[in-house]
Amino acid sequence: FTDPGSIGRKGKAFVYYVRPDGHVLLVSDYISFPNGITLTLDEKLLLVADSRDNVVFSFDIQSDGNAINKRPFARLQGIPEGKFSFADGMAVDSAGRLYVATLTGIQVFDAGGAYLGTIRVPRQPTNLAFSGPDKRTLYITAREGLYRLIMLSQGPGRPGK
Repeated sequence: FTDPGSIGRKGKAFVYYVRPDGHVLLVSDYISFPNGITLTLDEKLLLVADSRDNVVFSFDIQSDGNAINKRPFARLQGIPEGKFSFADGMAVDSAGRLYVATLTGIQVFDAGGAYLGTIRVPRQPTNLAFSGPDKRTLYITAREGLYRLIMLSQGPGRPGK
């Protein structure tokens, strides 16, 4: 889970992992405002979006649940100079594509982190999830709205986002 604090705060922010036995591991305290968090489709990478920056970071997941080797996974596109990305909720689809709620809309990246495009919605999105009987409906929460898009892509077959 992420502990970003307040977006205006200039202190430490954290990413943690809670093991099944309740033991808490610090994953990172070197992301300025960690917010959105998810796993890749194969569950080998932890992805963490930085709401202050234009990057989604990845970490390799170890057999003990720890996550190491922080590096950029995807660069968010079209964020105006001097503005926060407001990267927030994330989801993956059954092809491993990553969807990230940002200031400019839902940015979509392939399984390797290459930018594919942006799904525009009328209000700034905050979170998203695939749902419905065939997981082809993308629900998007926004700062004053809720959107439902019927997709050609499909959410993953695993529980959760």
